[in-house]
Amino acid sequence: MDAATYDRLAVLDRHRARRLAVWNGAIWSFGNGLASTTLILYLARELRAERLGLHVGLILAAPHVIGLLQLGAPPLIGRLADRKRFCMATFAASALFVLAIPWLCAPERLPSAQWSLLALILLWCLHHLMQYLGMVGLWSWLADLSTLKARGRFLGWRNRWIVAAGASAAIVVGVFTWQWKSWGAGAELPAWMPYGILASLGAGFMLTALIPLARMPAVGSSWARPGSGSLKGLLRPFRDARFLRLLLYGCWFSFSNGISQSAQRIFAMNALGLTLFGSLALETGTRLGQSVVSPRLGRLADAVGNRRVMIVCQVLVAAGLLCYAVATPDQWAWLIVAALLWVAYAGLNVCLPNLMLKLSPRPWNTSYVATFEGVRGVSYAASTVLGGILVDRWGGGGSAGAALGLPFFAALFLGGWALRSLGAVLLLLVDETPAEDSY
Repeated sequence: MDAATYDRLAVLDRHRARRLAVWNGAIWSFGNGLASTTLILYLARELRAERLGLHVGLILAAPHVIGLLQLGAPPLIGRLADRKRFCMATFAASALFVLAIPWLCAPERLPSAQWSLLALILLWCLHHLMQYLGMVGLWSWLADLSTLKARGRFLGWRNRWIVAAGASAAIVVGVFTWQWKSWGAGAELPAWMPYGILASLGAGFMLTALIPLARMPAVGSSWARPGSGSLKGLLRPFRDARFLRLLLYGCWFSFSNGISQSAQRIFAMNALGLTLFGSLALETGTRLGQSVVSPRLGRLADAVGNRRVMIVCQVLVAAGLLCYAVATPDQWAWLIVAALLWVAYAGLNVCLPNLMLKLSPRPWNTSYVATFEGVRGVSYAASTVLGGILVDRWGGGGSAGAALGLPFFAALFLGGWALRSLGAVLLLLVDETPAEDSY
């Protein structure tokens, strides 16, 4: 869709479409919060997973590996369906896969706990694959709802309600699981049941999120250049030097986040004894902070550029791992400091997709979005599995940092801090000048 076509869209229609996009994001986020990764990890623990570090790594990583298949989204959009119908179909399928998890993977439904875990990981992967495919079309669709000079404000506003909805869901999950055993039914029903109920409710909200999506106008559905879904179109992002610099940062950002993910969650659950309620309370505090600052950071990005905002946020995010490195069961409050520092993820969550769209030529932007999200997802997956293996190898008390006199978790968290900090340096290489046919 060119600028002239965009200008012909009524201003009120664009405002209405953006409001519906916010409602869609908020309701979907609430459903995702009810059926969160944290909830799935606790469900996996109830299945008595052996080699917990590896299984946590797989649950965190496998969806991102299979997410590389989202590179196939551009050929599908426009050939099988326009962006609106494509998003509706993929997001609906994503919700239905979540709905199947608790009832298919419950203990004793399948021949063994290992079968239940494999089914859990498979359904979790398929849920994310459908969601990732839909997001390729949705990011392209959202780009047509806002101008380049004001997109940061729109994405910041949308991110505010997404993280606020996620925080609300975390509160519901925390209170529900905390109160479960005090209720009469909680003492009689199996331990996995509250997690299954919450996952089913989450799937219901995800399906509800399709209502505002269905009411959004399918603007620009015929904008794509012929051949944008061909092999040449799919390879185009890899020949764009400016985009490749951003992709390098994106991959490093994902890798440096993933390497410590399994360790963070297992360290909090097992070493510090953090309950699901405590874990969700920290996540909620972080999300509420992100909700407050997201619109401000979006406006700031429009004023001074995405890269400057991201560099500061990257340094703050990296510092959060230093808090984990010094935390102990007697000094677990360092996790609260880390949660406060991770409010800075809001700047990355707003500015990174904004910068991705800014550097994506509009006729080809589904290929650029699919490449960016798919490739960095694999980077995250590889590092997450590696981190899970490291936890299984040394996390039981051995030391990976013996030469420095450090226990395993402290050594890994310090290494993660160094890797994340380097991301701020890589951002200096990114050229933020918009792609030629962006507007």
